[in-house]
Formats: sequence, C-alpha cells, structure tokens
Amino acid sequence: MTTMLSRSVLKRGFSSSNYFYSTPRVKLTFFSKPQCGLCEQAKEIIDDVLEEQDFKEDKVSMEIVNINQLNNKKWWELYCFDIPVLHVEKIGDPTSLFKIFHRIEEDVLEEKLKTYLK
Repeated sequence: MTTMLSRSVLKRGFSSSNYFYSTPRVKLTFFSKPQCGLCEQAKEIIDDVLEEQDFKEDKVSMEIVNINQLNNKKWWELYCFDIPVLHVEKIGDPTSLFKIFHRIEEDVLEEKLKTYLK
C-alpha cells in the first residue's frame, strides 16, 4: 500500500494540524520506467508545472509508478507500449480520472489542474 502525502507534510514533519491543512485535492500518478527518454521529459514538465504558484500550496500529490517492478505487473500490462502515462484525478471523485498518454503538454496539465482545484 502506498501512502500519499503532500510535499509540506514531508518537509515539515508529522503533526495533525500540518496534515489537516496540507491534504492534497488532486492526485497525479505518473507511470514510467527507467531509461525512457520520453518519461524523463514528461517528468521535467510535470515538475515545472507543480512549481508554479497556483500549485505550490501542496494541493497536488504525486506518485511515481515504475511499471517494470514486479509488484506493478498490472500497470505494465496496461501501459507497456504507452508510457509515459499520467493519471490526473480529483481526490474523492473517481469519475474525474483523466489520462495523458505519450507526451505531457504543459498547458493541458495546467488547465486540468486548475479545473480540478476550483
């Protein structure tokens, strides 16, 4: 089981008040594998977007899934020919899942994040 924590909780340590006020509202899941040039480019774009002021207040959490790991066989079977893949999901709304395949475009990701953070 993977625990999702916002960046501020990791930086400031654990306390109930930090966790309460830093709970992310959007979850990103980035499916990747080692030695993948497109994955490295996509990760840089994601990092750049998350550094923008609109997203700096730890409203967004991100998990990176290496599809080559044995425990991620399900994801390898789904995405082995499609990586990088990014899932963007509004926490608490499973119907909001939005998938980006192959190339991550900064403006598309920004727009989706802004929509989900309204």
